[in-house]
Amino acid sequence: MEDQVEVLLIKRVKRRIPSRKFFLRITRKTLKLLKEKKKVTVAFILISPQESRYLNQYWRKKNKVALVLSFPLKDSSFPSPSPRQLLGDIFLCPEIIKREAPHFHLSLHDFYQRLIVHSLLHLYGYTHQGEEDTNRMERLERKIINN
Repeated sequence: MEDQVEVLLIKRVKRRIPSRKFFLRITRKTLKLLKEKKKVTVAFILISPQESRYLNQYWRKKNKVALVLSFPLKDSSFPSPSPRQLLGDIFLCPEIIKREAPHFHLSLHDFYQRLIVHSLLHLYGYTHQGEEDTNRMERLERKIINN
């Protein structure tokens, strides 16, 4: 799986964030447990609260800052010049993540890990729309994080 995953880390804020290796390690672990066989690319874009609010309002019609937003490209008909499959874009808001981590009784790195796993599951079509979907997604999140 080592060369199967490419992580793009695009930092649009000055705040300190975990390393690219951190994002890559969690992404590899998650995709391995999802039994992904293809070579894939996922982009993590670190944005300001203002950008997060704008994207959340524009795409989800919710006028609030989001910790994380996931936009899957997996089923897109967009042709890729690369042999890798583009999974999608994950937008994270480091300022809000840092502020919210204590509310979840998690270290900053543990909270990032949960958000990355959660977002990757969204890229694979997992949702928390209903109780059954929520339970299924949460069980898989715990399995990945505890593995």
